[in-house]
Amino acid sequence: MSDGPFQRGDVIWHPAPFKPAPRERPFLILSDDSHPFHGSEYAVVGLTRTERQRASELTPSSWAAGDPGGESYASPWYVFTIKHADVVRPKGSLTKDATTDVATAVARMVGVTC
Repeated sequence: MSDGPFQRGDVIWHPAPFKPAPRERPFLILSDDSHPFHGSEYAVVGLTRTERQRASELTPSSWAAGDPGGESYASPWYVFTIKHADVVRPKGSLTKDATTDVATAVARMVGVTC
């Protein structure tokens, strides 16, 4: 794992907050270096293998680095902040376009017209 800050578009493994330990899940980092605590905290969205209505599908071409290991989806309603110290390991990164698509889905979920 990197000791340096993760960047917008990076996908990391983090303990799953609503499941008993030691469950982990991947999260997409949506915040960038304008986040007031960049490097120690990140705004993220949860990723899943379960297709749900309004989830953003992540195809193999959505990935800039790393292996998705199968179908994956971003859940735009599953947004929160994680601490850098709690990241288990990096998984890869999405392309800039895929990351922007997920961020747009999150914005629409909270009523922002894009």
